[in-house]
Amino acid sequence: MDDENTERNGMVLHVLDLPQLYTKPSAQELLNTLTLLTSEPPSWEGSDTEDDETPMTVKSARRQSMSAVKAQPMQINPEGLATYLTRIIASDLRWIEDDSVKEDIWEAASVRLSERSGRTAMGAISRKFRIPAAKDGPSEDIEIHEPALTADNLGLKTWASSYLLSRRLWRLAADESSLPGAKHLPPHSVLELGSGTGLVGLSAAMVMGTDVLLTDLPEIVENLDRNALSNKDILDRHTASAHTAVLDWTDPSSMDLSLKAVKEADYQESQRFRFVLAADPLYSPEHPGWLVQAIMARLSREAGARVVIELPLRIAYQPQVEEFRTRMQAAGLKICNEGYETGYDDWGCQGGRKAVRCWWTVWSWKTAYLGESHAVEHDEMTVQANDMGDSYQQLLDEFKGLNDWD
Repeated sequence: MDDENTERNGMVLHVLDLPQLYTKPSAQELLNTLTLLTSEPPSWEGSDTEDDETPMTVKSARRQSMSAVKAQPMQINPEGLATYLTRIIASDLRWIEDDSVKEDIWEAASVRLSERSGRTAMGAISRKFRIPAAKDGPSEDIEIHEPALTADNLGLKTWASSYLLSRRLWRLAADESSLPGAKHLPPHSVLELGSGTGLVGLSAAMVMGTDVLLTDLPEIVENLDRNALSNKDILDRHTASAHTAVLDWTDPSSMDLSLKAVKEADYQESQRFRFVLAADPLYSPEHPGWLVQAIMARLSREAGARVVIELPLRIAYQPQVEEFRTRMQAAGLKICNEGYETGYDDWGCQGGRKAVRCWWTVWSWKTAYLGESHAVEHDEMTVQANDMGDSYQQLLDEFKGLNDWD
């Protein structure tokens, strides 16, 4: 294999161009090859996102630029690659004498195979998300650790809607009608529900220069706390901080504030918040009712109170999105800003990325509901899908046939 010529010519290698086991390649040759085959986790660069306001000419140029930047001088045809890696794992590598080196080769081959088997097959990973702090200000690389993903703990993954909302926050914070007073908040003003890996909450803290309380279920909070601590230097630069707590939407009036850091931050169990944030929070039939219940329990009753939500628009969860909107309106809230944008999830097989259409909304109180305390119980609210607004129905009609709806 002539690496110099391959690199210069930008050739795509076939699996047969790689060292074959029957030739008994050296340990170093195999390790070098497996390093070459590394498939990095997605960088989630800002050019991976588009909103409906982006002109088509800009979108076209951006996509061409993305292709040029992401193109690698040395590429491997994926056909037969999984079999190649599996054979290395299954081989006894008897011509290599050092058992520890054999273990290194088998481990590297296993990792390369998992990287090509979708996010669910991968182990724990850490990756960085570049988030703008202001229109003309610096962007920061927020580092997020994601433990090995399991089907019953989807909160351990960073979803496209979280990334999209995180990158949009500076715009919302600069718009007084969307997030009034976002740059001059008193302490204990921002809450994230269903924080998952914490990207949205950490981004909000950075953008607004304030403290944000990130909440989720007990099995999620340990990793959430890890991500808050690992990004402390970034938050410090923006005079911001983040704390974590357990908040169960089925009992939103109770918060577990037992973690030392959040206790020292002097949060109260009955705390209400000016801004409540959530991204991709609906993935079961119960979630719309529980989420609205949690919002009502924690949102302050002031004119400047806001709820910011970003939801992926997938056919499978269309009823939940419709129900959420109806419940929010019945609870006394109205949409004061909204829009649509497209991002990419790395969920799925073969390491591919799937386009995801998302709907973001900013909610405020209807005037008649200000200062009142409305208890919204999950079992008491009547939900009618035909009460939904025209804008969402228009979106459904427009995109029902797209492949990015699943």
